[in-house]
Amino acid sequence: MDDKNNVASVFDPAEALSIVDGDKDLFQELVSMFRDSYPADLSAIRDAIGRRDSDALRRVSHHLKGTLGALAAGPARHAARRLEDLGKSADFEPAPAVYSEMEQQLRALDEALSAWR
Repeated sequence: MDDKNNVASVFDPAEALSIVDGDKDLFQELVSMFRDSYPADLSAIRDAIGRRDSDALRRVSHHLKGTLGALAAGPARHAARRLEDLGKSADFEPAPAVYSEMEQQLRALDEALSAWR
């Protein structure tokens, strides 16, 4: 798979730029904020799952979902929404698998954002 297809599989550059009215500098600021915060978000989600803390799982997943929406990162946003829903329902059985999927999506997003310029 080439870089362009890899990018398109994890985020939609055209949609992302439309969200920021075509301002590439603003988009790069969002990317920077994402890169600075997503490792801590992943850690907080993992900890919430381990503690079976449904409120923390819902809250952190919701925050991450918003960030991913601003980046037009559909697959990762979908995984964050699934974790948020699991937090709302306090259903922890599928949470580790969904977390693992989201972690992979976030790493792929980070790589795709690096490849896209």
